[in-house]
Amino acid sequence: MKKLRRKIVLGVFISATVVFALTILIVAIGLNAEITQRADSMTQLIIKNNGVVPMKNEIDQKDDFRLYNYNEESPFRMRYFTVKYDSNNHVTVDVEHIASINEGKAVAMADIVRMSDHKTGEYGDYRYRVSNSDDMVVFVDYTYEYSAVDTLTIMLIFLAIIFILLITVLFWFLSSRIVKPFEENSRMQKQFITDASHELKTPIAIISANAEVLAYKNGESEWLSNITTQVTRISELVNELLTLNRLEEVDEISDIEPVNLSELTKNSCADFEEVFRSKNVQMNYDIQPDVIINGNTDQLKRLVSVLVENASKYTSEEGELRVSLRKEFRYTSLSVYNTCKVDQDADYKHLFDRFYRPDSSRTSSTGGHGIGLSIAKRIAVLHGGSIEAVPSNDGLSFHVKLSNKLRSHSKKKV
Repeated sequence: MKKLRRKIVLGVFISATVVFALTILIVAIGLNAEITQRADSMTQLIIKNNGVVPMKNEIDQKDDFRLYNYNEESPFRMRYFTVKYDSNNHVTVDVEHIASINEGKAVAMADIVRMSDHKTGEYGDYRYRVSNSDDMVVFVDYTYEYSAVDTLTIMLIFLAIIFILLITVLFWFLSSRIVKPFEENSRMQKQFITDASHELKTPIAIISANAEVLAYKNGESEWLSNITTQVTRISELVNELLTLNRLEEVDEISDIEPVNLSELTKNSCADFEEVFRSKNVQMNYDIQPDVIINGNTDQLKRLVSVLVENASKYTSEEGELRVSLRKEFRYTSLSVYNTCKVDQDADYKHLFDRFYRPDSSRTSSTGGHGIGLSIAKRIAVLHGGSIEAVPSNDGLSFHVKLSNKLRSHSKKKV
């Protein structure tokens, strides 16, 4: 359940981050757009009033200017300058309302924007407007307003980080209560499987013993053979359920020792070679020698055996088996490929779910129970790795990654 708690907290963290980021982005874009609209409205007002900012009572209230906070002090606070051109292209410059621009610079800026194709836009820290008759250029300084938006954005980001951290910490403590019902349900489910499996062992053993006695007294028959076969299948299923249940009870493994995965893989392949030969399967091995990793020998043997056995069941007649083992920097990679009929519409991620069979070819007639791959996945995870099924046009590959840096630190025995 620790993984579930981590997923919940990670989900909350990502969700809160996305929400705050989008909120800040929308606020920043909105405020900048509003300031731009106000600046453009002001340049339009100045052009309309022949290069000056009018008093409030001089403004035509019917004009659709975005100057809702315009007051008697606005003409004295506004930083702007204008450049006018007469019919002979003589220039008149007004820089009385700004200190950072002289006449020469004002003319140079006006000449540049007049040559552009835009009537409004930005030039450095200024918003400008060229009159429709092209005889006046107005520049308005809204640097202070834009800086205020930048400062507000930084403050919002800082506050968002604090809130995200607080929300994440809060949900970390609350997550234990959130997952408690799931944890209890999982515990009861595992306990039920364990109890049921142990209870089933006794009647299975009695049925098997009675079948042997009947076969001894009356000789073998088709019915006794069927009973024995099904009892064997049920016994294997019970054992697999118990194995998977034990593996799922722990988050770490013990009894870790250096394991020669190369020899282990070769031996597992050799155990099923006769089955492959009976199907005229071409076997190709690319096993790097002396691949040593730390792990639980029995579990790793079970992992490789499950994959090779799975391939032996579903490999098509006169098909191909490919087994590859390579030790890389952080992981050891094991790949088992076999040709088979592939259902392109199936979701092969569910292959590792209990009792899952993606298509009709994977039926109980193959002798499996749909639990082996679940065990393989759990073993891979406990060894700090992962496993995935990758379908192709003519077959299916299982790719396993096992950590090269596994250390023994678990107190529970698996």
